[in-house]
Amino acid sequence: MKKKILFITPYVPYPLNSGGNQAFFHMVDYIRSRMSVSILLYPRHSAEMDNVKALQAKWPDVTFHLYRPQPEKPVTNAPRVKHPLYLKWLLKAHASLGRKIRRQQQKIVQPEGTPSDWVRAKSTLPMSIFGGLEAGYVNYVAQVARSGFDIVQVEFFEMISLGYVLPENVETIFVHHEPRYVRNNNEMHLFHTVTDMDRLLYGVSRDYERAALCRYKHLITLTEVDRRLLADFIGRADHIHVSPAVVSLPEETARTFHPATTHRLTFVGSEDHYPNLDAVLWFCHEVVPLLRQKGFKFTFQVIGHWRSPYVQSLKKDCPELELTGYVDDLHGFQQGSVALVPIRIGAGMRMKIMDAISAGVPFVTTPKGVEGLDFRDGEECLTALDPAAFADAVIRLSDDTGLQERLSVQAWKRLNELYDFPQLLRTRMAIYDSLPKAGAQ
Repeated sequence: MKKKILFITPYVPYPLNSGGNQAFFHMVDYIRSRMSVSILLYPRHSAEMDNVKALQAKWPDVTFHLYRPQPEKPVTNAPRVKHPLYLKWLLKAHASLGRKIRRQQQKIVQPEGTPSDWVRAKSTLPMSIFGGLEAGYVNYVAQVARSGFDIVQVEFFEMISLGYVLPENVETIFVHHEPRYVRNNNEMHLFHTVTDMDRLLYGVSRDYERAALCRYKHLITLTEVDRRLLADFIGRADHIHVSPAVVSLPEETARTFHPATTHRLTFVGSEDHYPNLDAVLWFCHEVVPLLRQKGFKFTFQVIGHWRSPYVQSLKKDCPELELTGYVDDLHGFQQGSVALVPIRIGAGMRMKIMDAISAGVPFVTTPKGVEGLDFRDGEECLTALDPAAFADAVIRLSDDTGLQERLSVQAWKRLNELYDFPQLLRTRMAIYDSLPKAGAQ
């Protein structure tokens, strides 16, 4: 009899318009013929519900558990409230205002005319301590998890606290896509000023993350670097597995190199993920002025969802910036450009690098961007840490089509050596196969 596995994720993994969605889709698509698969989702609006229905049509052999909030029932003998719906709205508004106040307290007011501390303004630090999940959702998760599964797997930091309500008699897994304490530490190093409150929040959130991770019997990281970090963080390594995100590579015949001859630079990623916003802000504020000083004419096309006031004001200061929105053919759009990955914050796998290599596009990145991915400076890419070096690398690669092709070809070869698609799937399946069935411990 097949093992029964339940996946719990905060995001509806469809359509396949992000690296995370693609990785989850490929993984489930592979194991659903080898395991009895269930997925617990919380579609919050009609568009997400439509995406769930599309997934259900593709996976008729997968069971979907959908949490839909129910109207609250009146409590017997409870004090009467004159306007219960208004009270409920006020309570939600109070919680929302509390979050906004905490975010505002983390901002530093800058004297007029000086750059704002944009890293602090968007930092995850004040939001990294348990902020609460809906009681109904938690109850639903606990109820479904007790329905006879052998394995329950939880994904993403937003869901990390669910380990406290999962049954003891099943194998529990948490997939840590990006260790939060690492990201918070990265962000704090970029703050203009670190306050005592910052240090307090960092310490408390780090302890919370460690305690929550210890509620799971197994952990999965996407890179060996993250595995070593978590082993040191928790104090043990025997239950931590490395299983990279499952990326589907095109056939060699479908991959062609197009030289970048027009000084077109591209970046892939939406501003919803703050490290992307930081990367674009850093490039425009710190690197672009240096490119202008050197007489380098270019366009900088940013692909994804970008609508915040930060970016709208940025377009005034950086007229080279073009916001393309989503594009139907990402690989086709990127070809003939130099991809930029000026990431300074976070951990995990950079799917935008995988996309660039798959499209035959050479790229410039930071050491943080290739951390854990084993792509080497001067061999498969160009890396630079500070703005001046990054600007020089952009100009060097943009003006040398021979270097572009050499890096592109070598990156493709390296990618196939390190991230063989069938082997990635087998690696994840081997983890599940190694775990005992419920009741067999």
